[in-house]
Amino acid sequence: MVPFHPTSQPATIIACATAPGRADRAIIRLSGPAVPDLAEHFIQPIPRERIVSVCDIHLAPSQWGGRLARPALLCPAIVLFARAPATYTGEDTLEIILPGNPNLVERVIDQWCAHEGVRRAGPGEFSSRAYLNGKLSLDQAEGIAALIAARSADDLAAARQLALGETGSLYRAWAAELATLLALVEAGIDFVDQEDVVPVAPDELCARLARLRAEMASRATGELAAQAEGARPLVVLVGVPNAGKSTLFNALLGRRRSVVAEEVGTTRDVLLEVLHLAEVAGPGLSVQLADLPGLDATSSSQALALEAIHRADAVVHCDPSGEFSTGLWAIPESTPVLRVRTKADQPGGREGSSGDVEVCALDGWHLGVVRRGIADIALRAPGGSCSVALTRHAREITHAVEQLAAAEAQLDPTARALDAPELVADGLRSALDQLEHVLGRVTPDEVIGRIFATFCVGK
Repeated sequence: MVPFHPTSQPATIIACATAPGRADRAIIRLSGPAVPDLAEHFIQPIPRERIVSVCDIHLAPSQWGGRLARPALLCPAIVLFARAPATYTGEDTLEIILPGNPNLVERVIDQWCAHEGVRRAGPGEFSSRAYLNGKLSLDQAEGIAALIAARSADDLAAARQLALGETGSLYRAWAAELATLLALVEAGIDFVDQEDVVPVAPDELCARLARLRAEMASRATGELAAQAEGARPLVVLVGVPNAGKSTLFNALLGRRRSVVAEEVGTTRDVLLEVLHLAEVAGPGLSVQLADLPGLDATSSSQALALEAIHRADAVVHCDPSGEFSTGLWAIPESTPVLRVRTKADQPGGREGSSGDVEVCALDGWHLGVVRRGIADIALRAPGGSCSVALTRHAREITHAVEQLAAAEAQLDPTARALDAPELVADGLRSALDQLEHVLGRVTPDEVIGRIFATFCVGK
């Protein structure tokens, strides 16, 4: 996760903003106080502010073992330089379009990182700086992550609403109405000894609260819940027959859902269940967990397994031997994989690499480690960040609705004035706090850090 230090002096960050690998063009992005110095030192001619410039990047020669390894080079590039605060991050920024040779891109980044105060950016760090500098609201930042991860037209539409601020505008309208009602109730507390002063009548307050609560509840339990469920990542358990997949499946769920037997080929269908991972990844993350037939099972079961693997967002590769050599052909290279040595209580397994997890599903040994591993690959998978964002919004809004209901319970619409204005104000204040959490105005740093950790590097 990217360290999140709102009060620290920012370094200048640099990253390749395009996908790794060879391409016609690549983009290098920089943000921070050293950008003007870097532009003056390494770019000829010095780019003019907010004008697309055709320039050369000076690359110094390098030596290896006392010999010239790489000669000096002038790399042609298209450069856009912009000064703070009117930039995406709110800082001085530089974007460079250059030939998409990975070695060339790395040479530029390495050379510039040698400059004092310059380092490589972490995942989401450009957007986190935009958030810190007031250029993005938290819901817009979540929308950017969701746009990157969108898997369907519905995912894309929901993410676009977040990224464009349409969802945030609705939340801010709710917050403004709550703030107005809270101010009226608190004004009544200030004038409680003056019977002729009634800032808001109970019947009017009841009507406005009921209308607001119904709108918020409909959003939380309807549209948001449906979108979050649709964006939930699919994580499949893959392995040969009798590899312990079903036992692990049941252990992760905490109940017997899949039939477990010593006979090979016991699992013949794809079993799907929701696995909640809040205890290891924070509130909001859940996945669709699938127990698949073994990859050497009957032809009909094999077809079902292969179809599920190719639809999966992430894979848990189960192998009691620790070899992980079987079944690799079925897993797409781009799919995040967690390698789990099942049946770790049995002798004979090979010691795995540092990234592998050993587990005994029968007694729960290392089950929590597997859960954390699943959370990690799910967040790297398409849809993971979108599901977390939408679930977080639904949860906070649901809590706000509960606080509004508590405030309404203190109201008598037939009364002339509020009987318990302090209790009503407390409920309204708590509901407003929940909405502020959604908008990121009072969100804890660890929650913000978790959100930006789901981004790509360079975003």
